[in-house]
Amino acid sequence: MDLFRLMYTSRISAASGPACVPDIVRVSRARNLRTDITGLLVFDGLRFCQYIEGDSAEVLALSARIAADPRHIDFTVLSSGPFSGERRFSSWSMAYAWTEDGNLLEDLAQWRDTDAFTHFDALLPTCDMEP
Repeated sequence: MDLFRLMYTSRISAASGPACVPDIVRVSRARNLRTDITGLLVFDGLRFCQYIEGDSAEVLALSARIAADPRHIDFTVLSSGPFSGERRFSSWSMAYAWTEDGNLLEDLAQWRDTDAFTHFDALLPTCDMEP
């Protein structure tokens, strides 16, 4: 299988609020297992950043569902495309990470393509990770 990855940022809608995040994670984990998607969702109380990887059709379909989900606003793809080698989050259908630093995801949203992945890597050690 040719692997495809996509990373986006979005904000939680005012109508939803942070209480919906556990449901997003729970449903995503189950759905991603069925579609062989792996990845990580980072949340700071206001903003999301998600890295997803898998079959291109599945990843693109998932990103379209997320973009249309009323719990998200300002959906912005930072980088996407095929890649070779190993999956980055191969053992996590959807890992979840929390950061208390609201500036990290806001700053990340400014970057695109390879720079976005570099800055994403830099923020991971500051997050509270939950596989």
